[in-house]
Amino acid sequence: MISDSFLVLLSSQSKNMKNYLYSLVLIFITITLAQSQTQKEVYQQSINAYKSKDYATFLKLTQQLDSIRPFHPTYTYNLAAALALNGKEKETITVLQKVVLMNHTIAFETDDDFKSIANSSAFQQVLALKKSQEQTISNSNKLVSLNEKELHPEGLEFLPKSNLWLASSIRKRKIVSFDSKSGICSDWFTDDQLFAVFSIKKDSNERFLWVATAAIPEMERFSADLDGKAAVLKIDIKTKKVIQRFEMEGNHVFGDLYVTKTNEVYVSDSNKPIIYKIQNNVMTEWISLENEAYNLQGITMNTDESKLFIADYLKGISVISLKDKSRQWLTFPDGTIGKGIDGLCFYKSTLIEVQNGVKPIRLVQFNLNEEQNTITGFRIIDHNRADFNEPALAIIVKDKLHFFANSPWQAYDKEGNLDGSKIENPMLFESKL
Repeated sequence: MISDSFLVLLSSQSKNMKNYLYSLVLIFITITLAQSQTQKEVYQQSINAYKSKDYATFLKLTQQLDSIRPFHPTYTYNLAAALALNGKEKETITVLQKVVLMNHTIAFETDDDFKSIANSSAFQQVLALKKSQEQTISNSNKLVSLNEKELHPEGLEFLPKSNLWLASSIRKRKIVSFDSKSGICSDWFTDDQLFAVFSIKKDSNERFLWVATAAIPEMERFSADLDGKAAVLKIDIKTKKVIQRFEMEGNHVFGDLYVTKTNEVYVSDSNKPIIYKIQNNVMTEWISLENEAYNLQGITMNTDESKLFIADYLKGISVISLKDKSRQWLTFPDGTIGKGIDGLCFYKSTLIEVQNGVKPIRLVQFNLNEEQNTITGFRIIDHNRADFNEPALAIIVKDKLHFFANSPWQAYDKEGNLDGSKIENPMLFESKL
């Protein structure tokens, strides 16, 4: 039985999207108010068609909704039901596989809408896929727990010249250094003008630290007048002084950045699907993905820095040529899905993704072809681990993947208050690649 409540639809969406926490405006991300009203109307029309058993219209409308907002928990499920009710078994199976990989706890097998195909071998294979999602795969090991329980680290960096580990803080609006054996933290950079700190990346000479920061309700001392403000800071590592601050007009969440070997900086915006570039101490719009993307997250480049890879939380991964800005979206192999990708790293012609917008949470390594524009295979690094609660960004240090496994996004209420009873001390994990 499909959902017939748009409020339930919104609730389901907000529970499954990390970035809902940033702002209530992000419920529909880049979709405007007028468009969301149209979405609501189309959704209600689809429910009416379903109730009146006009399954042809129901299918047409669910396909329309799915094209507007891919991988929506309600839209995708209803599309599967509509396909089944219209006798399209092959297409139903394809969409049900997406449903399972999005959330393996959904009990679609008890839904009468799929009764016509319930005994088919293809349907049984989907059930087997669902069962396989309960399997735990553990290839990463805990390195240390940090002693600041409410730090809420997001970004991570290692400075080899000074043998120093750094972590950014969403909650405390600062950057800390920490001992990788004891987990003891010390304030490395604090500033009254610093917002919630997301990504931190050193430059090629380890002279400057580039910092992506944005004002969100989950940070301490948030006020409504700060909402939508974001900045990229260039900090002198030796003096710990801000050399330059880069801002753009409008509402932004600068969530991740990449610093090239020639010290150009590319920045992803989670509030508006645009990639910015900082070159010669000037920040400009590099490329807009507003007509094709929804919620940009992790950003990385290949070894020779000829291609940029950008993760979209709802759509997957786009490969962009730096030469001419041509781009394409990667096709994901069977058994994987593009929804919920947060952190993204490149390693020896593979892409490593941190996928936290799904159940269960996964870390996956994708093999790329010689041109690095097609996925040829994959390896599950971690899957369905009880000790993982929304890992986010990741970095590679000495052929090992490092990330915090338990970012406390789900422990905040709608006003951005953190419930300390629902969280544990930040846990840093590593995995040999």
